[in-house]
Amino acid sequence: MNCNDARKYFYAFLDNELDVEKNIEVLAHLDMCCECGQRMEKERLLQNRVRETVCEVKAPDYLMEAVLRGAEERPNFFVQFVENLLSGRRLVPVAGIVAAMIMIVCFFVIPGSSKKDDILFLAESKYHSYMMQQLDLDIRSQDPSAVVEYLRSQTNSKIVLPEIGDDARLVGAALSEIDGVKVSQVFYMRDETPISFMIFCNPDSGSGDNIDFSGMKEISVDEKVVYYDEGYCGHCKIMGWKNAGSQYVVVSMLNSDEILKMLNKT
Repeated sequence: MNCNDARKYFYAFLDNELDVEKNIEVLAHLDMCCECGQRMEKERLLQNRVRETVCEVKAPDYLMEAVLRGAEERPNFFVQFVENLLSGRRLVPVAGIVAAMIMIVCFFVIPGSSKKDDILFLAESKYHSYMMQQLDLDIRSQDPSAVVEYLRSQTNSKIVLPEIGDDARLVGAALSEIDGVKVSQVFYMRDETPISFMIFCNPDSGSGDNIDFSGMKEISVDEKVVYYDEGYCGHCKIMGWKNAGSQYVVVSMLNSDEILKMLNKT
């Protein structure tokens, strides 16, 4: 995505109207382009100022009453639709429209939704949101014990933080909910680069078989199988592995060699 493409989505991005995939593309571009990042920040400040100004202005009473009366007098769209549907001369065209809508949902909406529900995809999306300071951590602490205690109390799972050595600094953690299950995402910093570990536990069965690593490449690291691939945005790396009933997903802008060196210490 170049600068012109990214700027087309600035307002939709600020209003949280983009889907997850497009949101990641914009975030990835902003990570690399200082000029667009500065422009985005100016747009954000301007938008906040406009919102504050609008909230201070109150519409006069007569105008509010006129709007409410107009809304009450408008015909009910649902009633009109049912009446048209029951009309014999319009039944065939309406049926054709309904069939077309079903096809659109089946071929476009459902596949897109399934991609957004993919845990690896969501892990990377959360990572980019954290980099753009759009993700508030639920706990900020450099104390691993404090982070583990908090996550265990919130997820009712046996959270175990990965051991990644002294070259990465613990920042904190955020919680997400996937299919009704609370998932922990722990954030570290190595130099100036964030690293996230999503920890997916199954407190009921302990099987941890909820993440689909199929299609990813495999490598043996410290006697365990690690799955790895390029991120969806093309600039991140995603790695994952299973251990003691849990699954771990690493997302970072670090290169593969740097991440693997960290994983040798887990």
